[in-house]
Amino acid sequence: MKLISKAFACAVTLILSGLYTLVAYPLYICRNLGYHFRSPSVLLYASIFFIVDRYTKLLVVNHSHLLPAKIVDSFFTLTYVKNPGVAFGWFPDWRLPPIIMALTMIIIIGYYSLKLPEEERLTRWALALLVGGAIGNLYDRIVYGFVVDFFLFHFGPLDFPVFNVADIAIDLGVFMLFVDIFFLSPDDEEENSSDGLAPTSA
Repeated sequence: MKLISKAFACAVTLILSGLYTLVAYPLYICRNLGYHFRSPSVLLYASIFFIVDRYTKLLVVNHSHLLPAKIVDSFFTLTYVKNPGVAFGWFPDWRLPPIIMALTMIIIIGYYSLKLPEEERLTRWALALLVGGAIGNLYDRIVYGFVVDFFLFHFGPLDFPVFNVADIAIDLGVFMLFVDIFFLSPDDEEENSSDGLAPTSA
């Protein structure tokens, strides 16, 4: 009887904690929107990007009987492609490696984001895009066994590899990190070093 009461108490505690989190956290975010825009929360915005990715993929899957559909003739087509490989259909025979790589990247970035200074806004946006995109495609691999792709661009006789919103987020995140590391960070380091070497008055 005691075991049953303890299990019941634990279940009630977990349910109440979950309900409190579901109610309190959105309220906290709404009251502090200015802070989140000034210093974006990596996990918050990664969740938003993941939701957008899931929504677009569900639209495509639920309306797959209407696809492909030409949006801009000879340039852009909405389609439905089951991609078992990695980005843009590369390595179609890979199954487990993309899942392991995505999980590893999400864990590393999630841990690193907790130690990232609030002033590193561009880095935070880049990491949020990377995590959101990685979770979006990881969800597909685990649930479907393939990634849902649907954007198809044509360049004359050539077709660009089909991709999705998660791929856009990942590519944009990589680009923003590249800009931050190679074009913005060196200037900051030079300013810090010059400040440290500045002569002091007697």
